[in-house]
Amino acid sequence: MRLFQKWFIRNSSVQNKFLFSTWFLILIPLGLFGIITFQVSKQSIEYQVNQLNLKTLGQISEKTDMLLDDIISISNSFYLNSAVTGGFTSKYAPGSFEEAQIRSTFDQLLANSIYSFGSLKFDVMLLGLNGLELSTGNTSLPDSKTLLQNIMQQDWYQKAINVKGKILWITEPIPGLSKEGDRSVYAVRVSNRFFSWEPIGLVMIRIDENALKGLYASSLNKNQEIMLMDNGKVISSGNSKFAAAVFKSRAYYNKISDYDSGYFVDKEAGSDQLVSFQTIGKTGWKLVSFTPKSTVLASINQIQTIVIIAFAAVVLLSFAASYIMARRLAIPIKRLYKDIGRVEEGNLSVKSPVYSHDEIGLLTEKFNEMVVKLSELMEDVTREQQQKRQAELQTLQSQINPHFMYNTLASIRFMLYTREPETVDSVIVALVKLLKQSVSRQDELIPVEEELDIVKNYLYIQQIRQGDKLNVHFDIENRILAYQTIKLILQPLVENAIFHGLEPKHGQGTLVIRGYESGKDLVFEVADDGVGLNPEMLGSILTQKTAADGITSHNGGFRNVHERIQLHFGAQYGLTFESAEGKGTKVFVRIPAFYAWKEVRRI
Repeated sequence: MRLFQKWFIRNSSVQNKFLFSTWFLILIPLGLFGIITFQVSKQSIEYQVNQLNLKTLGQISEKTDMLLDDIISISNSFYLNSAVTGGFTSKYAPGSFEEAQIRSTFDQLLANSIYSFGSLKFDVMLLGLNGLELSTGNTSLPDSKTLLQNIMQQDWYQKAINVKGKILWITEPIPGLSKEGDRSVYAVRVSNRFFSWEPIGLVMIRIDENALKGLYASSLNKNQEIMLMDNGKVISSGNSKFAAAVFKSRAYYNKISDYDSGYFVDKEAGSDQLVSFQTIGKTGWKLVSFTPKSTVLASINQIQTIVIIAFAAVVLLSFAASYIMARRLAIPIKRLYKDIGRVEEGNLSVKSPVYSHDEIGLLTEKFNEMVVKLSELMEDVTREQQQKRQAELQTLQSQINPHFMYNTLASIRFMLYTREPETVDSVIVALVKLLKQSVSRQDELIPVEEELDIVKNYLYIQQIRQGDKLNVHFDIENRILAYQTIKLILQPLVENAIFHGLEPKHGQGTLVIRGYESGKDLVFEVADDGVGLNPEMLGSILTQKTAADGITSHNGGFRNVHERIQLHFGAQYGLTFESAEGKGTKVFVRIPAFYAWKEVRRI
């Protein structure tokens, strides 16, 4: 992560840094704050709903306990009545006085119970082992013998005997009593003989499920389910699809069975539910409420949806605003960067536009001022360089002219004693032409054809002087004659070839002058078959200094031509050499091929 930060800070653009800063410092913290806030709010709502559900279940549990107390009281009124006990032990014939008497007692006890607990709907059944059958008018009993046989086969019957008169709450259908689909609850007690605890009859109170529903129906909220369970089996529910459903197999039921009360979140009916539960103290039944989490969080989810939409709009607007601002910052910087690149390439006419008066605008103004000053400095430097190079060229040119004049006049003086006047006259005419072409004309550049005329006039003088000892050959391409060249770049080379290459040689010497086009350049070759140069002289030929008398020494002519060419055209042009002792020397002159000075002018 740290490496990414370093890379991003160093290499990323200002625009990306600005956008990243907006996201990282504003939008991401704002989004995280919103997420955390909503999560805390949801948890708080869930906690409050669970607490409210527990409170509601507690109230329902108290009402249920009160209902059970009423049932117990009704049961006691029958169970403890001596006439009922006597009826379970007496023998009487159907329609006898004793039967009428026990029925009268039953009706009186029932009337008292209804009077005392008028709001409670219940049925009472007395079933003696002696064949006594008494029940309320709402209950239709089958044959007592058959009914007793069915009951005595139930698992709970032996348990009811063992608890010795305590109430046993039966939530399962009783064969012969419960109709199909009946979800009644029974409070069952076995009446016993006083001394032997021998069973003599059953006192059974039946409570319809509607009485149980009435305990919690008014407390139900939207989409909420409340169930009354006995050992994981639903004995009462407001939703018929859960009738007689068994929850004992649910993975979460252990949380309900192991604790008296509590709450948790789990899956039920395919959705997350807030599950709260409360134990009924007298029976151990469990009151369980299921509240869909989506219902509980519906309002905050709606708010969350609105906030998400608003946040998305804010993100888009922030991104758009950040992008616009980043571009307003980045574009001038990029434009300035491009303008700096143009200046770097040598374009000093660049003027970067200023669109603002902030830091970037001030920087752009300073850049424009800098370019103007730099242009002025460059003009000053160029002007100084031009003046310096012109002075150098004039100095080099002034070295060539006296040297050339000295050698030529010395040759004429020598011929005065050895040649006819007509020959000397022709040499003087050739000298006049040379002076007119090389000394009198102030042109810096001349056509190649004129440069060759200077060489030819000079060679004419030398051939008169040398006689048959000097052979000259020209091999010049006609197409290069119209190109331009600087003056006197071939004559000094020819002069060096004659005086320092051919004259020291015994016998006849040959000088070959070639000229041709090579790519975009012109190449001249001045080759002689004279004495040649040793490796030491060849290595220092362009670095030897001027002689003490001010006239260029043997190598001074080479260096003078080489320096003048490089001053005009650059370091890639000038002289190169091939030479070997006793085999002669070949000098190569390379200059650009051009017709107008502006094509190659460097200063």
